[in-house]
Parts: sequence; C-alpha cells; structure tokens
Amino acid sequence: MRLPFALAALDWIAPRDVQGSRIALDLDGQRGWTCPVDGGYCVATAVTLPPPTHMRTQPLATALGDDPALARWLMRISLVLAGQPALRDDSLCLANDILWWVHRFDADAPAARVEAQLRRQRLACTMVASQGMHADAAPTTSLMPRAAGHPTGAADASRRLQALRRG
Repeated sequence: MRLPFALAALDWIAPRDVQGSRIALDLDGQRGWTCPVDGGYCVATAVTLPPPTHMRTQPLATALGDDPALARWLMRISLVLAGQPALRDDSLCLANDILWWVHRFDADAPAARVEAQLRRQRLACTMVASQGMHADAAPTTSLMPRAAGHPTGAADASRRLQALRRG
C-alpha cells in the first residue's frame, strides 16, 4: 500500500504504520491516517478533546452518554460543520476512542490543494480543541464567537470556518 501522490509529495507528512486498509500518518507531529475511497482517498486528523471536567476513565463513546458537557461540545462542533456548504467533504468520526476530522480528496487533487486543506484542517482541529466544553470557558479564539458572554450564533461560526477554509 502506498500513499497517494499528493500526500507523498508533502515532506511534513510521514507514513507510520499500515493498519488494514488505512495508513497511519504523522502530520507534522499530529496523528492522522489515510485510506482509499471510491475515486479518491480520505485523510483524518486527530482532534484533541478539550480538558474534561473530571478524569475520564471510560471510552469516549460511553463518556458522551455520561458527560452532558462533552456531548454538547461535540454537538456544537458537528452543527458548525453541517452548516458549512464548503465543508461538504469533511466529517467527524469517532474511532478507537479518538475523535477524527476527516476530509475526502479526489484522486487527482493537486498536492498544493491537498496541503492547503490539510493545514486548514490542522488549524481547525486546534481551534476546536481550544473551544472548551463549557459556555463560560471558551476562549475568544474559539469557533463559536462570543459577545457579552453569549454565543453570537452558528452563522458567525460558519463565517469564521469559511474564512479559515479560504485560507
């Protein structure tokens, strides 16, 4: 199994291991993976979860049912992604107790476009992780802008992601 040409052309991406139909990647120090899909391939980047309110000892999928703050955080992120027409090739995936941000590329996508998207994806993962799970704990650089301590809405978050996407 080989990396798609556009990924192999980027010196900051290194294959780490083959795991079934996936190739584990090091995306400039961040965990990721790629796998083939019909007419292209997907690249996933690990999303660091915000600091928990308590130490989580159970799998993430189970914790979502037991931790309302974590479930709300994931729901907000999912809604922002779903509200973005420009992110139609992006999704969130929960696998092996890790939240992954996944983007689908066409097989013939040029390396420059792949690199730009993956850099935006890595930045978005950082922004998502910095958002925090509590409404009063979100920093000003979060995906959900705040005004006077209240969310300004999904439309503003959507515009910020569009600007991030245009890079």
